[in-house]
Amino acid sequence: MKREIFQLKKTLANDWGDVFKNPCPIKVTSFITGHVIVNKLGALNPKHPNAGEIKDEPLKVPILAHWIQHAQYGDYLVDSGLDSSYYGDPYGKIKGVFAGLFKRLNLFVDGYIQGKNQDISFHLKKNSVNLKGVFLSHLHSDHVAGVRDLPKDIPYVVGKGEKYKNHKFFKGNYLKGIKVLYEIDFSKAPNMPILGPCADIFGDGSFWAISTPGHTHRHISFLINGEKCPILLATDACFIKLGFEKGIGSSDYTDDVLMAQSSLNNLVEFKKCYPQVKVICGHEI
Repeated sequence: MKREIFQLKKTLANDWGDVFKNPCPIKVTSFITGHVIVNKLGALNPKHPNAGEIKDEPLKVPILAHWIQHAQYGDYLVDSGLDSSYYGDPYGKIKGVFAGLFKRLNLFVDGYIQGKNQDISFHLKKNSVNLKGVFLSHLHSDHVAGVRDLPKDIPYVVGKGEKYKNHKFFKGNYLKGIKVLYEIDFSKAPNMPILGPCADIFGDGSFWAISTPGHTHRHISFLINGEKCPILLATDACFIKLGFEKGIGSSDYTDDVLMAQSSLNNLVEFKKCYPQVKVICGHEI
């Protein structure tokens, strides 16, 4: 699979106040494509000074995909969630020399829960979505597995250098059939106040990709500047609402805990400065 640089459009904006004075005909709808069980003290760092007496417990959290509808540019996804193979099988289409053994012994770290008609292809068909492209916050399985059920003749976009990992003993082939993976080079994107490098995807101030490294080293969050209110898709820069409210990053499931905390700090400060922004966390609507 080739990688090519995604061509950024020039933005006229240099301040979020000006951006929010010009809301755009764009909407976001979030789909639940399944669930996963996480540890509360993996989603929240117990060593953070705001953690207090938060106790560990298993949390059943949704696996999300977000439908972006732009009146001019059409339909896009932020993340793909899960494909239909997870209904009745928590490991989906995982293949490999030891895949069958790992399934029987329940040795996989990622096991997902999916109800009937929760998969991404069902949501797209039900809503008559004419998909033009997919923006992936990062390449973990709960954010990309749905790609297996999506068309391959549309652009797929990640942060420049985002790594796609296949285990040596089993693989999901989530990106099979994609010939070119496009990358946002945030070193070429303007620095916006508080958030740093941000790419104005359509060049009209409606849809922004925000560099939020930490969960993975090229992780992306997104901002939708719609007519009702701006919406921040934190994706896995913050897993759950409590983490955002207390400003606590993750202690697990994350490549660089300190970097992830720094990215979350920026998002929290941004919300304080622009309280009209609605926040949707990575695994909680």
